[in-house]
Amino acid sequence: MKRILFVSAINHLHHVENRYGPLWPAYLASYVEENLGKGFFEYLYANHAVEDKIRNYKPDLVAISSVTQNFNYAIRYAGIAKKYGLPVIVGGTHITSLPSCLAKEMDVACMGEGEETFLELMRHFLESSSFAADKLPSILGIAFHENGQVRVTAPRTLHNSIDRLPHPKRSIIGYGRRTYLYTARGCPDRCVFCGASRHWGKVRYASTPYILEEIEELIEHGVKVIRFADENFVANKPRLRELAKEIRARGINTRVKFSCWCRSSTVDAETAELLKSMNVVSAKLGLESGSSRILSYLKGKVTVEQNRNGVELLKKAGLQVNADFIIASPDETKEEILQTYEFIKRTPLDFVEINILSPLPGTPIWEYSLSKNLVSDAMDWSRLNFKFNKDPGTAIVLSETLGHSEIAKLHRKFQWLRLLKAFKAVWTSPWLAESPMLVLRRVIQRVKRRALKMEY
Repeated sequence: MKRILFVSAINHLHHVENRYGPLWPAYLASYVEENLGKGFFEYLYANHAVEDKIRNYKPDLVAISSVTQNFNYAIRYAGIAKKYGLPVIVGGTHITSLPSCLAKEMDVACMGEGEETFLELMRHFLESSSFAADKLPSILGIAFHENGQVRVTAPRTLHNSIDRLPHPKRSIIGYGRRTYLYTARGCPDRCVFCGASRHWGKVRYASTPYILEEIEELIEHGVKVIRFADENFVANKPRLRELAKEIRARGINTRVKFSCWCRSSTVDAETAELLKSMNVVSAKLGLESGSSRILSYLKGKVTVEQNRNGVELLKKAGLQVNADFIIASPDETKEEILQTYEFIKRTPLDFVEINILSPLPGTPIWEYSLSKNLVSDAMDWSRLNFKFNKDPGTAIVLSETLGHSEIAKLHRKFQWLRLLKAFKAVWTSPWLAESPMLVLRRVIQRVKRRALKMEY
C-alpha cells in the first residue's frame, strides 16, 4: 500500500489559516477510494513539521496545496521532500493561475478542479512509482517539466454535477466541534480582486439531499457549528427555500448552528428569514467599500445602498452580521477611504475586517499590477499580504494617490474602529457562550505559532 502525505502550505502566524483543516485532501482521498478502492493508498495530513512527518511516516509521495501568499512555503516543503527522494505534486489556486511557477523541486502541478486529475496521476503512480515524462502529456489539467521548460496540458472538463462527488474523507483532517462545508463550486460574480470564480469556472450547486447527507454526517461526529463556505450561499433562492424547509423538518436547526457568506445584493427580507429559520446565527458579507465609485470598480453591479440594506435586513432577522472591506485601490482617494470608515461607523455591523487591495494571480488586479511592474512570477510571494497589519513594511500597496505610510496610518485608524465594534458586539454574539473555549484555543494557537517560528 502506497503512503501519501498531504501538506497544506499555510502561514502559522495568521490565525485565520489555523482555524479549520482544509477539505482538499479529504476530497482527493475520497475520490481516489471511490474509483480505485481502499486497498491502494493510505493518507496522512500535515501543515507543519513536514520533515518530521516525512521521517516518521515514510510516505511514497508528497502532495502540497498552496495559495499565492504562501507559495514560498510550498517550495520549501517540496525541497524537503526532494531531500528524501520523494515525488511531489503541487495544487491549489496559485499554481493553477501561474503554472510557470512550477519549481524544480516539484514534479507535477495538478491544476484547477483536482479530483479527476489527481485520480489519473495516482493510476500512473501505481504503475511506475514515479511520474515519467513520456506518460504525462496524455493527462489533462497538469503542468510538468520537459526539456528545461514547463509544459501545460489542455484543461480538464469540470464536473457537471457536484452530487457525483463522494463526500470528503474527513477522518484525514479530523472533525472537531466547528467545521465547514461547500454546497457549490464557483461564484456567479466577477469581483476584480477575487480568483474564486476564475479558479472554479462555472457555478455548480449541490442538491439539497446531497447537502443534508453531509450535514447529518457532521452532526453524527459531534460537530456543533457548521459554516457554509460558498462565496454566496444564498445565490440560489429556490434551493435555499428547499434546504431551509428540510432542515426545519428534520430538526437539524435545533442540533447545530450555522454561519454563511452572502452577497448583499442577493439578500432580501425572505432570504434573511429563511436563514434565521435554519438557525444561521451569523452571516458575513464582502461589502468592500462605502464609496459608490470604488465599490463599482471592485464588485461591479452592487451599490452602497444595497450593502446597507442587506446588513439591516439580516440584523432585523436577528443574525450577527460581519463584513470584509478593502481599501487602497489604485486611484482611491483619502476621502473615498474615509467614506468606507463612515459607512462602517454608521452601519449596524458587528465584526469587520479591513484588508488592503492585493494582486492575486488570475485576477484583473494582477494584470494591472503586472502592467505597473509591481509583481512578477518570480517574486517574494509573502509580499501579497492583504491583511497588512502582520508585516506592513513589505506589503505591496497599489495606491497611486497615497503613500505607503499614509495607507498604514489609515489602516490603523480602521483597526481602532474594528476593535470598538468588536467590543460592543461580543456581549450579544451567538458565540458568547463559547468565548472561553475560543479564547483558550487562541492562546494555545499563539503558543504553537511561537514554537513554530523557528520553522519559518
